[in-house]
Amino acid sequence: MGCGGIADVHLESYKRIGNVKIAALCDLDINRAKALAAMFEVKKVYTDYMKMVEAEKPDLVDVCTPVTTHLRILCDLIEAVPAIIVEKPMALNVSECEEIIKKARKHGTKLCIGHNQIFLPTIQRAKSFVDSGDFDLLSLKTVVKEDFEFLKAHKWAADWNVSPKYRGIIWESCCHLAYLQLHFLPNIIEVYAVGNKVKYPVYDDFAVILRTKDKRYGIIELSWLSKETEITYELRDKSGKCLEIYRDYDYLVEKKEVPPYNMYYVAKNFIVDEKRILKKWIRYGLRYIRRGRILPTYFLIRSFINSIEKDLPPPVSPEDGKKTIALLECIEKSLDESKPTALHV
Repeated sequence: MGCGGIADVHLESYKRIGNVKIAALCDLDINRAKALAAMFEVKKVYTDYMKMVEAEKPDLVDVCTPVTTHLRILCDLIEAVPAIIVEKPMALNVSECEEIIKKARKHGTKLCIGHNQIFLPTIQRAKSFVDSGDFDLLSLKTVVKEDFEFLKAHKWAADWNVSPKYRGIIWESCCHLAYLQLHFLPNIIEVYAVGNKVKYPVYDDFAVILRTKDKRYGIIELSWLSKETEITYELRDKSGKCLEIYRDYDYLVEKKEVPPYNMYYVAKNFIVDEKRILKKWIRYGLRYIRRGRILPTYFLIRSFINSIEKDLPPPVSPEDGKKTIALLECIEKSLDESKPTALHV
């Protein structure tokens, strides 16, 4: 459901999985639905999702519509289909999440939230380091700096992404950073955010500090005003180890070089930097060739289908979706009130 934005990535993921038949597509714009259907050789298209469900009787519905539609669509589908995956963010607020969860439990519908970056190979490797006990996580810093006008020109974003009605950049882009923080730091108790509405009618440049119950911390930096793109995730442990992830390069590096305090270490650091740059661009080239952009969504959907077949909990539960929305609400509240806000999940 929903044939714009990320829909093609979802469809290509199903195509890679192989044992899935796409029965139909649905979009209010029939021409957009037909165009995407032709691209992926899907025979049927609809403009009414309930008519589609009644006619096709699907095992799974994938919802790729804007967040303002999620409550109504999910509550309708929960009564009609056994399994649903919905794009992030789950809903506009925590109360909507609770309504969706209550209805899903009542009808026994399996619901998965599209927190796809948890399934990035680099994130999975970093999480395995943390879970092994060899990397005693102290902090996580997630940075996204992009140019909204560039994103829009390349159809990676739309005007509604900076609309207050859709909760703006916090819900659109910070959602990814919020669920990643919760993935590594599940017991966040306090949020302090500072930022501004510089160019758009929503917060478009801000920073967030997150404090956990066990005295760890997270940092979020997000801007849609930056002329140069930077998307990095940095994990530090209590012994001084540092892992840095370059998201769009599918590249993780451990940073442990001695400072260049003499000519030997100047030369050594120079060589290390050059090797890292070369590896980073090789990883980027391989990612491009392998269509790596779809990998996290592919792994998420494949994991969800596996949970359906084996009757296991979904890989990202609606409760996980609710926790993320609660954190986003706290970030927005802290920005509005210019003071720390307690997070109660």
